[in-house]
Amino acid sequence: MKKIAFAIFVLAFSAAAFARDYTAADVNRCLKDFSSGINKTLPNAATQQNVYSQAWIGKLFPSTPPHFAVGIETGVTKLDLSPLGTMADIFKVGGLPKTFVYPTITANARIGGFVLPFDIGFSCMYMNFSNLKTVSDGFGIRFFNVGGDVRYALLKGEGAWPQLSLGVGYYYIGGKVSFDKDGVSAGIDYATHTMFGQIQVSKTFVFVTPFVGFRGIFSKSNADWSWSVTDARIASAASYIGTETSGKGSANSPFADSFIPQIYGGLGLKISFFAINLSGSYDFKNSIWGGDLSLRFQM
Repeated sequence: MKKIAFAIFVLAFSAAAFARDYTAADVNRCLKDFSSGINKTLPNAATQQNVYSQAWIGKLFPSTPPHFAVGIETGVTKLDLSPLGTMADIFKVGGLPKTFVYPTITANARIGGFVLPFDIGFSCMYMNFSNLKTVSDGFGIRFFNVGGDVRYALLKGEGAWPQLSLGVGYYYIGGKVSFDKDGVSAGIDYATHTMFGQIQVSKTFVFVTPFVGFRGIFSKSNADWSWSVTDARIASAASYIGTETSGKGSANSPFADSFIPQIYGGLGLKISFFAINLSGSYDFKNSIWGGDLSLRFQM
């Protein structure tokens, strides 16, 4: 019995010794870290849109038939929720997962060039979930995206040669991530301007087109965050010893500090006028994976 009592004492003492008290500075740090993570994730989500297996789709004019495409696509990018989850744990309203697969569902179009071997792509989307219960009660996300790119074919894929193109593009992403549960609320408004240059090579074998490419991405991101908590919630959160009931701040990432090297590639299938495209990407700087699946009507 003495041994059992001693073991219980040691466990209790250890728990007390390693228990940590939190202040408003810790909460602010959590939201700043989360905002910085968003600033890393969004450029990857932006560029993994309107991806075509063909490095160049062909000319709109002169061409018979004219070459163009319209369709929809869905993509995913991993978002680190652990800083936001730590804030929820501080106030004893946990339940957030460590990561969230960031979804994108976009409408897009691409038209071939006039006379010269180029094509132009456009993409846009809007998503608004005020309470995404599949992640956690009180978690919400709003997402708006618009942008496009231009690609010029250095090799047209004639004969045994592959297609090879150079491209440039721009995307804007804006929105908000929110958390509101049991007297604790937090909101992060974000906006990202992403510019990129890319090179892509592809080769079509009957109706299958494997491809690979590389992007150099520059982005300017800003995330403004704020939080508040009720006195009743503070009273029930023994780990929070601060007196502040609110806070706010921002996390910025200018163009000069945010170059991202990214590789992408995948496989396309085209049967008659319908095309399916499966692709993935990897951000070497931030170790962020992305994926995309599209279905298009394409001539």
